[in-house]
Amino acid sequence: MDKKIILNVGTDFSLKQIEKYKELNQKYSEVKIGSVFGSLNSKELDVRSARPDYRIGNTTFSEFEKYVQMANDLNIEVEYTANATLYSSLDNLHGNLPKITENFKTLEKIGVKRLIVSNPLMMEIVHEYTGLKQKASTIMGINKPSAIKHYAKYGVDSICTDIYVNRNVPLLKELQTEALKYGAEIELLANEVCFYGDTPCSNVLRSACYQHSSFGGNYNKYFNNWPFSRCQSEREKYPVCWLKIPYILPQHTKIYQKNTGISRFKISGRTNSWEYLSSIVEKYLSQTFSGDIHNLFMLPQNTSSFTHKNITVEQLDNLSFFNKWTVEKKGCNYNCSTCGYCDKIYEKL
Repeated sequence: MDKKIILNVGTDFSLKQIEKYKELNQKYSEVKIGSVFGSLNSKELDVRSARPDYRIGNTTFSEFEKYVQMANDLNIEVEYTANATLYSSLDNLHGNLPKITENFKTLEKIGVKRLIVSNPLMMEIVHEYTGLKQKASTIMGINKPSAIKHYAKYGVDSICTDIYVNRNVPLLKELQTEALKYGAEIELLANEVCFYGDTPCSNVLRSACYQHSSFGGNYNKYFNNWPFSRCQSEREKYPVCWLKIPYILPQHTKIYQKNTGISRFKISGRTNSWEYLSSIVEKYLSQTFSGDIHNLFMLPQNTSSFTHKNITVEQLDNLSFFNKWTVEKKGCNYNCSTCGYCDKIYEKL
């Protein structure tokens, strides 16, 4: 019998949200919420994440403790996003090491299962001073099986891969096979919108975006709201991106499991309202989704709405767009200038 599909879903650590997740897990049987991920505002706990405070909710630390207890009682693991790409200078990091490690130990003490980490030095620190398991963040861009052996040394039992390998089925099989050798599993980020026009943003803004977010983001929208205004405007100019963004539809998770052996999928959107995020999570629990593609992602004002034409799942299915990965099990390496597959499909919409 196939393993259940397990979702790792975003959270603001509000008690209303964990109650909703409890309700959803009771409603669905084939797919389950197995873990949640998120972070607190730094005034509650100074553990840096790749999201600035103004994009994080105001859950108090005492509410967070209750949330962790409720989640553990429901067999839902809590993962804390300590995924800032940069903490500070190495001098400051060294000077603040006792405080940093004490905060990590606090998370461990109250029942947090795992830290999501994107800085290799922080990974070493967590492994040395705590018993917490670790997840290699998608921010690390892991896309080579040979890297997995390195991270396994630090208690990494989960790896959220580079999102731009989502449509490379042969590579995903290799990554999962290698991860299992070291007692780890691969997790795929299923609904990330990060794309710059018609190219993966890893080649453009993505690294710098996370670095600036680690240091507080751009609350005052300096430089014409850099970086989000840039990628949003490029998606408006090149709406073919809505075919190229490497999302995994809810109804395709079982197919991915069969084709790659991967059973774990991450659902992003933790900075949205818990109600909106829950609606996306339910799509993945039910393994059904239809209509406009943009409804799978963050709120439209955060990703840029369609101004050229709506693109629906039904249209793409009628053109057998997804068959290249779901049926033929081929690999996409984003050599778009020589491939042209998505562009040709877009012309037919």
